[in-house]
Amino acid sequence: MRRRDFLRLFTVGTAGMMGGKPLALSSRAAPTPFEVYLTFDDGPTTERDHSGPTTEVLDLLADEGIKASFFLHGRSINPWEGQTLVRIVREGHALGNHLWRQGGNTVRDETSYTVLAQQFIEAEMRIRLDLESADPEAYQRYLQVPHLYRRPGGNNGLAPFLDLKNFSVLEKSPVLRWYQDKLDWLKGVYDYSGWHLTSGDGIPAVKVHPTTVEECVRWAMQGGYGYYGVDDYLCWQKRRSLDARLGLVVLMHDASDLGRKALPQIIKEMRARGAVFRALPRPTDRPNAFTVGIGNDPLADPAGEACEGG
Repeated sequence: MRRRDFLRLFTVGTAGMMGGKPLALSSRAAPTPFEVYLTFDDGPTTERDHSGPTTEVLDLLADEGIKASFFLHGRSINPWEGQTLVRIVREGHALGNHLWRQGGNTVRDETSYTVLAQQFIEAEMRIRLDLESADPEAYQRYLQVPHLYRRPGGNNGLAPFLDLKNFSVLEKSPVLRWYQDKLDWLKGVYDYSGWHLTSGDGIPAVKVHPTTVEECVRWAMQGGYGYYGVDDYLCWQKRRSLDARLGLVVLMHDASDLGRKALPQIIKEMRARGAVFRALPRPTDRPNAFTVGIGNDPLADPAGEACEGG
């Protein structure tokens, strides 16, 4: 099967990606469970009164009894949003580092990994400062849980600054000379710069993207524009894929109006297929090691549950 490389998504053709058969729920009364990890990028996004997109997503997740993961840009954390971070931590969600900002840090920008490390540390400083100021107990809880990273725009491999074989280079880097006492923050970090599927809610710059809730749900369930959907992972080469056994990582954006409108239906469709929602990290993943790629074919699993289709 051909490899679907994320870095080519901006140039691949679009034929057939938005069409297809109507969504079909599983006919099983009790489908076999599989784990799903909803992730929300680029936040937080709230107003001074704490209303706004991130709060709306947190409210929905609370109503549904779902844990998820939020990857935050340091510069997106406004002075009043410490309480939002506290809520994320206290309600059992994972809080991830999405670097200080989006621009200048994507794969296209060819940013040096020492600068990426600097951006990580600066974002981490903001996260920790705001958490500690808002709620010391939540801050201590954050320090004790696994820490997460995602590169802006995504990436198909382990970030070099998280690869411990490069640690000695970071210690000698002029870029990081003012951060030497914080380099240990880079140890024990899980790199989730990749993901399995997306609702398409955060890529309006791409020529083809969902414009309706129905299309957004279809992207998540059946795939679109170079991505596979949940149904592909649940039935690949007549068996459930290895990816589904290990847990599927879903990319969304809490600031997206379309994504927030589609989220309840996405949750419903996934649950009908057996989804159990968790916060990252996945139990089988390890820190400072590669975890999930982007846009690759599902991994065949000879021991996977037999299925029809795929």
